Amino acid sequence: MMKNEPLTGDEDTSVEGLAYRLRLLIGPRSTRSVAKAWDLSYSTLNNYLNRGTEPSLSMAKKIADREGVSVEWLASGIHKEAPGLLADNGESAPQKTPPADPLEFAWSMVFNSLDKNEVEALLKVIHKEGVKGILHESRLHSDFAEQLYSLSASQRERFYAQASTMIDEIKHSYGTKDE
Repeated sequence: MMKNEPLTGDEDTSVEGLAYRLRLLIGPRSTRSVAKAWDLSYSTLNNYLNRGTEPSLSMAKKIADREGVSVEWLASGIHKEAPGLLADNGESAPQKTPPADPLEFAWSMVFNSLDKNEVEALLKVIHKEGVKGILHESRLHSDFAEQLYSLSASQRERFYAQASTMIDEIKHSYGTKDE
């Protein structure tokens, strides 16, 4: 990645851009857990995300430090090395920078939010099922859920009753009993 290369492809210093970058940093974590990790009240973080409020410079620095990104990236979306940054021992502190590609950054956020066992389990599923298989299975479940929730309450009730009857018939025909 080259110096001054934009993360999103263009400079975005708008409040909406800040909220977007905060959401990227939050990733799959809950807003409450992130607010706690950043030493913010939930309502303050919610204001940053939804009401156009901007953090102070000291708060932006705290967020950037906790998430391992530069304040400049947080403020503008532009990645640039900060030459004056020094660690406690007086040497240049390595700055963790987000990947230039937003998709790569999203994958990185997902990976970093998982513990070791979850990463191993995810890799096993991807290896066993393949990405196409996982996506296909996901679409099947989401299509079914969408269709189910598009039913009226009475139609859903009738569906559940018919499904329950069919399950009971299958159990009866195979000789299984409810415990």
